Amino acid sequence: MQSLALVLTGAWFAVGPIPGPGQVDHDPLDPLIYGGDPVVPGAWPAVVSVQTNKLCTGTLVAPNLVLTAAHCFDPAPLGEIRVSFGDDRLSGVQIMSSEWGSHPDFCLPSECGEDLHDFAWVRLPGDMPLEPILPITNQAEFDELMQVGHEAVFVGFGEDEAGVVGIKREVTASVTGFNESGREFRAGGDGNDTCLGDSGGPALIQLATGDWRLAGVISRGGECGLGGIYGVPLPELCWLRDDSGVDLLPSGCDQCDCVALAGERADDGCGCEISGAGSVNDPRELSWWLLVQLGLLAGLGVRVWWRR
Repeated sequence: MQSLALVLTGAWFAVGPIPGPGQVDHDPLDPLIYGGDPVVPGAWPAVVSVQTNKLCTGTLVAPNLVLTAAHCFDPAPLGEIRVSFGDDRLSGVQIMSSEWGSHPDFCLPSECGEDLHDFAWVRLPGDMPLEPILPITNQAEFDELMQVGHEAVFVGFGEDEAGVVGIKREVTASVTGFNESGREFRAGGDGNDTCLGDSGGPALIQLATGDWRLAGVISRGGECGLGGIYGVPLPELCWLRDDSGVDLLPSGCDQCDCVALAGERADDGCGCEISGAGSVNDPRELSWWLLVQLGLLAGLGVRVWWRR
C-alpha cells in the first residue's frame, strides 16, 4: 500500500444539486466505494477527488496529470476544476486547474452500448511530490494482470452504504469478465462495489513484483453492490499522449502499433492496440451484457447499467 503524509488545508463545497421529483438520486453514469472501508491515513496518495460539476475520483498517472472519467465533464464544467489530495475532500491539498480534456470518442451507453472511451485528463499547474500510479503499458503486464478472477483494489471518494460521501475508501473485489474488445471489464458484486462519486477512480492490480498498476477506470454500474464496469486505460495511451502532451508509452513504441490483437502476440507493447483479454467470458454472456447496458431488458426486471 502506498502512503505519504500530506499537509491538509482548505475547504470544499456540495457534491451537486439535489435531485428533483422523478429524478434518480444520482447521475445515471455516476458511482461509491460500497462495502469497503476508509483507507489507512495517508494511503493511496495518488488517488484524488476531482470536483467538476459533480464529485468524481481520479488517479495521478504523471507528476502533473490526473486521469479520470469523461462523463465527469459532461456537461463541461462552468469554472475551474478542483483536485484534492488527501484522505477526504473537506481537508486536503487543494489545487485548481482549468486545463482538461476528454476523449473525443466518448459516448453514452444508450448510444454505443460498450467501449464508451470514458476517459478524461486534468493537468495540474505544477508537479506533485508524489509517486504516480502508472497504467499498464505493455503486453506482458496486460497478460499477467487482466485475468478473470484476479483481485483488484478499488479506491474512491464516493458514497458508502450509510450515504456518507467524500471520504477516501477502498474495497477489494474480483474481475468477473471482459467485453469482446478487451477495452472494458466487469468487477465486484456481493456487496463489494463502487458507486456515486467514485467515477474516474482506479481499479488497481498488483504485479508479481509488488508494484501496482492502474488496470481500470471506473465508468458505470447498476445498483450499488452488484458490480460495475471499468474502462481499460491501455488502449487509450496514444490519445492521452497526443491530447495532453504527457507520454506514458515505453520507448520504441511511438507508432502505438506494437500490442498484439486477439490471437497474436508481440514482444513489446505500448498500449494503443489491445489483445483479447485472457479468460474472456463466453460471447453469449457478452451479448447479454450489451443488452443490459442498452436498457432493452429493463421491462423484464433486469437491472440496467448506469453512469457512476
